[in-house]
Amino acid sequence: MLYPHKKERAHRFLLALRTGLPLFVLAAILMFFRLSDYFETIPVSFYISAIFILAVSIYFIFYMIYRGFDEQITDPITHTFTRQKVISILKEEIVKDKDYSIILISIENLADINSHYGTIAGDRVLKNVAREAGKFFVDKGFEKFPIGHFKGGDFLIGLKGNYNSIRPFLEMMCIKFDDFIMDDIEIKVKGTIVDKSLSSDVIALVERLFELKESEMEDGEHIKAPTEDDISLFELEENIRYAISSRNFSLMFQPLLADENIAQVSVKLQGKNDKIIHQKTFMPVIKRLGFEREFDEILLEKVLINCKKIEKVAFAFNISPSVLRNKRFVQRFKQMVEKERVDFSRLIVLLSEKQVYSNMKRYNDLLQEYRGLGVRFCLDNVGSVNASIEYMKRLEVDIIRFEKSFTKHVDTQAYVSFLRAYVAISKELQVKTWIKMVDSDELKENFENMGIDYIQGNIISKIISYDKLEEYLT
Repeated sequence: MLYPHKKERAHRFLLALRTGLPLFVLAAILMFFRLSDYFETIPVSFYISAIFILAVSIYFIFYMIYRGFDEQITDPITHTFTRQKVISILKEEIVKDKDYSIILISIENLADINSHYGTIAGDRVLKNVAREAGKFFVDKGFEKFPIGHFKGGDFLIGLKGNYNSIRPFLEMMCIKFDDFIMDDIEIKVKGTIVDKSLSSDVIALVERLFELKESEMEDGEHIKAPTEDDISLFELEENIRYAISSRNFSLMFQPLLADENIAQVSVKLQGKNDKIIHQKTFMPVIKRLGFEREFDEILLEKVLINCKKIEKVAFAFNISPSVLRNKRFVQRFKQMVEKERVDFSRLIVLLSEKQVYSNMKRYNDLLQEYRGLGVRFCLDNVGSVNASIEYMKRLEVDIIRFEKSFTKHVDTQAYVSFLRAYVAISKELQVKTWIKMVDSDELKENFENMGIDYIQGNIISKIISYDKLEEYLT
């Protein structure tokens, strides 16, 4: 809910007074004429008290009307609860019930709907999706559950039960929405779910829902839910803070088949009691906690240490694009590398983003500052639903790495045709190509015949420790 500006508040306050004043005068005149026959017997103090009580009563009534502007509990578009109200209800419900789940239902293509059909149509879609979702759970026997419009195309629903019991219903609902078309508008809906076993903090659970929403769906998957071995959010955050503060990073390496020695770096965090936290689990939390730059600097520091230990190897690793675009980080990056006296060309930075950065010229100029030092850049997950294709057209980079589906669907003609086209375009642009998850000699030979420059996968080498990497290179 957007709170009114101070001037708007003052305007409403004066409006309440202006509305109440005529009623006060009318009531005072009426009272005056009704009591005029008794002027000689009724004391003056009575009139003063009566007028005062009448004035306060009328003012209070209109003040409450004025306050009502600020205390809206339902969203005017969807007629569900507002964000503040649904969060308030969820906080009460999660305390009362032993098992409680929170669902996030997201209209994935709302921006496209608003763009192509107009915001009025988009508002109708929001209202209908909310109504259909609510009706679905009512039909399944759920009673008195809150549903609220959180933001954009996102709705929160609170249901009694743990996610193992609620998950089948959510999957059924998402499957139903697979074929949901309204006024010839195709609507794409995604569901995520958490329960109070992760945390009793509603805000933390909602943030976790949005982290799950951003994670990649597997083929045939309709919803995202925490895995059974997920630790609690509180414990997860505590372990991540500990790992960052103590710089407990565990680096592993996977060598590539290439015309030079290249190894991709993967990182895990070591929390308290040597608790291992995988990247897909900790990265969303690191972003939420604001540790992204600190994490990237520590990772760069660890990579540089390995560069000094093993010569003539280039290490490929991720740095957040938002951190890279920070002008001050360019200088910090340069200082760290020069301090360790490492050749910049031994650093390959993997880039991947879902949304296209708004100022592409600035982005490209910054990348060229790094490349001017010798750093190489690889656009990751090319061919996936992300910004990589747009970046191929507008950013000057050194390498592209294809999304894993090109390896998984190598027997599908469409995938093979696109892959060949990407390779041909890359050669024209003098950009190297890289494919991952190659697990058989047959695949390796196919991709070599296509002219792909770098091949990664278990057929070349599994993910190995630093000691094993030294052995592999000797």
